Amino acid sequence: MKKLLIFAMAVLTLAACNKKDDPQPTKLTLNESEISVAVAATFQLTANMEVTWSTSDPKIAAVSENGLVQGIAKGEATITAKAVKSNELAVCKVTVTDGGVTPPPANPYAEFAQLQGSEYYVFFLQGGAAEYLGDKVLYNFGPNDHPDEAQGGKRQGSRWLYIWNHPEESGGTAVGTDPFDLAEGWTCIKQVEGWCAGGLCVAINDGNNVSGEGAAEDLAALSDMQKHITDYDAWYLAIALKNATQGAAYDFEIIGSNVGGTESGKGKINIAPAATGEWVYKEFKLSDIQGLEFGDFTNNGSNIFTFSANPFIADAQLDLGYVFIYKK
Repeated sequence: MKKLLIFAMAVLTLAACNKKDDPQPTKLTLNESEISVAVAATFQLTANMEVTWSTSDPKIAAVSENGLVQGIAKGEATITAKAVKSNELAVCKVTVTDGGVTPPPANPYAEFAQLQGSEYYVFFLQGGAAEYLGDKVLYNFGPNDHPDEAQGGKRQGSRWLYIWNHPEESGGTAVGTDPFDLAEGWTCIKQVEGWCAGGLCVAINDGNNVSGEGAAEDLAALSDMQKHITDYDAWYLAIALKNATQGAAYDFEIIGSNVGGTESGKGKINIAPAATGEWVYKEFKLSDIQGLEFGDFTNNGSNIFTFSANPFIADAQLDLGYVFIYKK
């Protein structure tokens, strides 16, 4: 009997201790009922029980699932906490002030529709724009070497931009801002004499080049385009260029395949920008580019993309801002 009495007292004592150590709130309360935050500033709201958070106007004040409030724009909003177990509500009035805080500027590349596609194959594109596209770039075929950069008779890269006439004299001068109105460089080509033409090429195995430092990956990526680009109505060729010479025009050609040294599947377009010295933005649906058909690349020594002056005009300069294929 004595042992049973002791055991009963112990159970009662334990129950009492548990009840004392784990009090359950009966009314939902917040740490603040009214707050003021500046645009871009934050404030942490807390509740005395498990709740879900919501805002009356996310354009004025946002709230995270953990109750962190952020000012979005000047104005007023109400943050509501709802108890998970009882559905009881508690609110906090939020006044958002400008507070002298300037919201971070919008990404400049977000304004350009041609950079809002879903997938890209790049031929020419400035570093900042390519970085903005990120994983959307399936492959960047941009130049990674140049004939003038040969070291000990061997080139170091697998792709280069070349000019067919007097390459040592054909470099133009970049003036102004890039096609995205930013201070980044682009490709400039000066027509020196006779005619002006050039291209973007995968390494040629002619004894003077390192063929294999990336060339195999380039050829595989070129061959992969035929598997990836199946709906020519959904893909576009985008080009940005400018000149300041009346009558200057340019032919652009995409090489679709090269098997055994024979280039085929070529698609050609012509652009004659006005002589304003301002950027001209053009895009062409792939299905409208006559002759273009992507296929295999097995030859280590193939043009990917070429351009030529048509007609030749002495001292004219071609400013090539970007060239890429993208899916909308």
